Amino acid sequence: MTKRSLMLAGGGLKIAFQAGVLQVWLDEAGIEFDHGDGVSAASFNLAMWVQGFSGTQIADNWRHFKPMAAVDVNWLQLLRVFYAESFFELNPFRKKFFHEWGLDFEKIRASPRVGTFNVYNFSKHILRPVETGELTEDFLIAAGSLPLWFPPVRIDGDTYIDAVLNTATKSRGGNQAWLR
Repeated sequence: MTKRSLMLAGGGLKIAFQAGVLQVWLDEAGIEFDHGDGVSAASFNLAMWVQGFSGTQIADNWRHFKPMAAVDVNWLQLLRVFYAESFFELNPFRKKFFHEWGLDFEKIRASPRVGTFNVYNFSKHILRPVETGELTEDFLIAAGSLPLWFPPVRIDGDTYIDAVLNTATKSRGGNQAWLR
């Protein structure tokens, strides 16, 4: 029996186009996946898939998405630009979009679909794959929290950021002082 894993790479707002591909694969081609894996903002699409959304539902959420309404400017931090933790905040996702999209973290955690959401635990300097059964809103926000653009997320005393920086920070010879 063939097993398929849905691998979703991030890329900022390109994930809206990724949702169109999901519509074709899931709804039109009827492709089924045994597992899903997401990194960066593509984890938002993965959360919808794990919860059981159709490809059309995922794509429709992005069709109605307003990018300028998705982030709050962190004005206080901008005034202190040299000490800024981030230029923007992802609060609109927490307060508006996750609700409008119908994301329900209890349903996601109880889903029979298997997924891993990748975040980087900056406190321990390790990649942290978060499995479906343990996904929280904080972990999902952390998946898209690209340093300097969005603030890190603190969970159980550790600092989490977008896992995309895992590779970039390693290429700097482990010197991650710029993120502290």
